Amino acid sequence: MGAILANVVTTELVILLVCFFFLLIVGADYSNVLILLFVMALIFPVLFYHHSWSLWLGFDFIVESLPKYDPAKRHR
Repeated sequence: MGAILANVVTTELVILLVCFFFLLIVGADYSNVLILLFVMALIFPVLFYHHSWSLWLGFDFIVESLPKYDPAKRHR
């Protein structure tokens, strides 16, 4: 669930930044920007899928980490 959230949030941020860039800096036509953003909204999450899992697993490891090895609790 967390990797999906990371993917959605990152996709929304990228789309927002691209929208601002093309509308404010480049001065492109709004209808052309909407077409570009629609295509990005379809393609970017698919391309970013594995990266979002990697980010989520890294975050999860930092927060929870792995249990410490204790030889006294070793089961035989």
